[in-house]
Amino acid sequence: MLRLSHRTWVYIIITPLFTIISWILSNPTWSHFINLFFTFSIIFAILLFTLLIIQEGILDVTSFGFRRFKYQMMRKKDKGRYESDEFFNPKNPKQSKYVVQSWIKPALLVHVFYIVLSFLLAFTVR
Repeated sequence: MLRLSHRTWVYIIITPLFTIISWILSNPTWSHFINLFFTFSIIFAILLFTLLIIQEGILDVTSFGFRRFKYQMMRKKDKGRYESDEFFNPKNPKQSKYVVQSWIKPALLVHVFYIVLSFLLAFTVR
């Protein structure tokens, strides 16, 4: 059985909760509800996807290149100070292992489902 953490449930519930609250406080029509649901779903999906990319280290090679280039372009007297600094003079482009928090992937999948659901709901409006 799939066990979801407390954080996962928060990110799963937050989209319908924000949608319902915003819908009640504004123009309560069915099409407005679908628009709000899609908007909140896409915003949270983009944020969760960004978190996933950062935690999986996809951008580490780019960061390594920029930091290495900056170190190479330093003056000699500054290079001596940063010789042993792992951030300014990196030796490896990637870490050996990355830890992605367990709540990100399920929450992202649910928000992708919410986006698809909002499309399906939009086709029911006439």
